[in-house]
Amino acid sequence: MERAKNRYIILGLSDGLFLGLGISLGISVFHSYQLTFTSILLVGISGSLSNFFSVYNAENFVLGQQMKEYRKILFAKEYNPKKITKLKKAKNLKYAELGCISTLLGSFIVLFPYLIYYLLNAKQTINTSIISLGLSLVILGIIGSYSQENKTQKIKEGLKAAGVGLLIAVISAFLGILINVLI
Repeated sequence: MERAKNRYIILGLSDGLFLGLGISLGISVFHSYQLTFTSILLVGISGSLSNFFSVYNAENFVLGQQMKEYRKILFAKEYNPKKITKLKKAKNLKYAELGCISTLLGSFIVLFPYLIYYLLNAKQTINTSIISLGLSLVILGIIGSYSQENKTQKIKEGLKAAGVGLLIAVISAFLGILINVLI
């Protein structure tokens, strides 16, 4: 169960960071702090709820497949689908909650620099987006290196995860610029 918990925490954090980066850099290039802040917040909330239901549905699908396999393997007296299903669905709900909370947390990591600028009553500049990007890439690097034991592999996987985040940010910023020019 511990491995599955970690899987959904990492999945959610990555989703939240990638979604937040895409939105923040796609919008903040040309638009106001309020629009950027609101967009990241809404995407974070909708992404976390989406992750909650996606994880729950995916795990319940796997449960259905496992129940078919159990029926074939176990003797009739040991096979109790209600008991197995009830226990597994409770576990699936925990996984879904972890995915939801960690996605929201990932979005708030991206949102944090914008929130600080707002609380300090400072004018939003490109620096806010750069700080948000830097913070997000560091967290993505840590997430990417998490599963590795070898120091060289940790660095390699961390850089790969941060690189994917940077690629998403660049594509999002480019699309934000393109949309703004076309509209």
